[in-house]
Amino acid sequence: MLKKISNTSSTLIINSYEGFYLNNPKDTLAIQEKISKTYNSKNLINIARKISQTIETEILHESSHNFKPFGDSGSMLIQADLSLYNSATLHLEESHITFHTYIEDILKNYLIVRLEFHISSCSEANVFHSIHDIFHNSAYYNSLFPDLVTIDYLRRGAKFGNHSGDIINDDFDISDIKFKNLYHILSNNKFVNSPNTKNYVLLLNMKDMVEKLQAENSFLSIRLIHQLRNFLLQSYANDYDKRDLPDLEYIQ
Repeated sequence: MLKKISNTSSTLIINSYEGFYLNNPKDTLAIQEKISKTYNSKNLINIARKISQTIETEILHESSHNFKPFGDSGSMLIQADLSLYNSATLHLEESHITFHTYIEDILKNYLIVRLEFHISSCSEANVFHSIHDIFHNSAYYNSLFPDLVTIDYLRRGAKFGNHSGDIINDDFDISDIKFKNLYHILSNNKFVNSPNTKNYVLLLNMKDMVEKLQAENSFLSIRLIHQLRNFLLQSYANDYDKRDLPDLEYIQ
């Protein structure tokens, strides 16, 4: 089968935010060590490798770097998996997977970790499927379990079927994600009705956020957890319509 040249680039930019309670500033180093058990380059590189398989690409090169006192970055140069075709001619202008971690302490009593995954693929696979490789999955050790996630999708160029009028869009119902029972889903797509651009926010249910944080700090009050939740919404999802959130005022 001869595959015609494609000029498409489908990009998924995923940012996750997770708060870690800090009772005393003197405990910062211990909390950072705890954070690093999950947010370390080895674990994130493994996730990136799974993403590469999911979007049907081949890794050409990978690298990572650790920053002090905290921070990990990694990148993978990828190409469409040519083994999918008996013969192929592909133009790969931009295909890569990168990740970066950051930490901030602007909110009192919390350290907040931001992880950004940037997935850009020229393959025909649906990049949205990589979301399942990144977040909460009990099958994987040290899987990520963030409090808030933002998802931005961009497509440049076009994917074609058998002829020029057969345009293929990355069709994905965000409510079909495996962990949908854990998160409220907010969308701005009703304002931007385009298959080339999509935006979502996933907010961890208050009940699950309470269980997660109190599992580590049983004394942590609902008020302090609600403080974190409101901060995340106001800081990173302020342009989304939050009126439909049923537990926004969940305070005891």
